[in-house]
Amino acid sequence: MKLATFRLAGRRFVGLVSYNTTTVAALSFAADERGALAMVEQLVAGKSLPEVTSPALALSAVQLDAPIPRPRRNVFCVGRNYRAHAQELRGSVFKADEKPIDQWPIIFSKVPDCVIATGATITLPGSNVSEQIDYEAELAVVIGRGGRNIAVRDAMKHVWGYTIVNDVTARDVQMRHAQWHLGKSFDTFCPMGPWLVSADEIDGRNLRVRCWVKTSCARTRRPAT
Repeated sequence: MKLATFRLAGRRFVGLVSYNTTTVAALSFAADERGALAMVEQLVAGKSLPEVTSPALALSAVQLDAPIPRPRRNVFCVGRNYRAHAQELRGSVFKADEKPIDQWPIIFSKVPDCVIATGATITLPGSNVSEQIDYEAELAVVIGRGGRNIAVRDAMKHVWGYTIVNDVTARDVQMRHAQWHLGKSFDTFCPMGPWLVSADEIDGRNLRVRCWVKTSCARTRRPAT
């Protein structure tokens, strides 16, 4: 299934996206700032999917929100997560780093407050703060069942589904600090969506990821505060 969080007539809804991804139908569910995440939590707890309460609405007739407008905790990320990308960064961002590129993964996070909807405006912090804004289309994993110290063979049992995140980064801010948190977490630096896709629609072990970032010429800037 595909779950979207959207707004219509000033109200927030969670709904089912059609197979051909042209329409969405609202579910009888009181949507809050968690959006579709609250629905995922109910499904993981064994509850049934609520009834559809609206006719199919064209996606063009609603305002898509981020599927999880405010995650429960930081969005955890893996940096240099495939060899070609690591080699690319070795010649630029990490040219002074002498550690082997595949020794250990780099783990960082983005704060929940920087999540925005797909297509929403990314607000740049201003040239006096950063002059090197980068973007990276990423596959985001939505965790369903909780747990810790999970065996590799059981890891996929905890994956409810997937969505897409744009990992916007102020590269110069990232490199000025010994950690990446600030450069990754400016307001609006985590566009997400357009919806969640359940794992039963995708083979997570043989998933080929192809992502594009659509950009426009208009760039919104604001002075640093």
